[in-house]
Amino acid sequence: MAVRVPFRRGQTCLLRAAQLDVDAFADFYDAYARRVLTYFARRVFDAETALDLTSETFAVALERRRQFRGRTEEEEQGWLFAIAHSQLAHLFRRGAVERTALRKLAVEVPSLSDEEIERIEILAGLHDLAPRIQEALHHLPAEQHEAVELRVIEELSYAEIASVLGVTQPVVRQRVSRGLRALAIRLGGVEAVEGAA
Repeated sequence: MAVRVPFRRGQTCLLRAAQLDVDAFADFYDAYARRVLTYFARRVFDAETALDLTSETFAVALERRRQFRGRTEEEEQGWLFAIAHSQLAHLFRRGAVERTALRKLAVEVPSLSDEEIERIEILAGLHDLAPRIQEALHHLPAEQHEAVELRVIEELSYAEIASVLGVTQPVVRQRVSRGLRALAIRLGGVEAVEGAA
């Protein structure tokens, strides 16, 4: 039985090892899980959704690991975060986390205790961001503010928002997209919402 060697900074490409040895994927997961979870938590501002997205990202990475062609740590990070960014874009387009990859691989998403949710929020610095987000929301034009609140906070579909506001779905998508981009710029994270709408 092979003994797994824990990841050390500067080590090259854990994902290459995982292509031949599925157990080596655990080292890849250990090396990046916290960073991916923080990436999502700082963008969706919800610990459970961030955990769902993290699970989906690694499920997709596991399923597609043989498609990775890089050889360096930087390349595997870029590959993983491209998957993460794609999952985030899907979330914003759908309004809910799709669990297809998890079901396919029979990955069970753990439920979080209140303490675990609090820990994720602390790791991601969400408590410090909340007042900044509220202030940034108030600087949006009224129609963007309302559309973003209905989409992100109320989690309504684009069709539902269009009905509530009495406008078309493309108008709703435009308002949400512009509102999220304005929030990201104000909060210093343009990359957070690219492709969000």
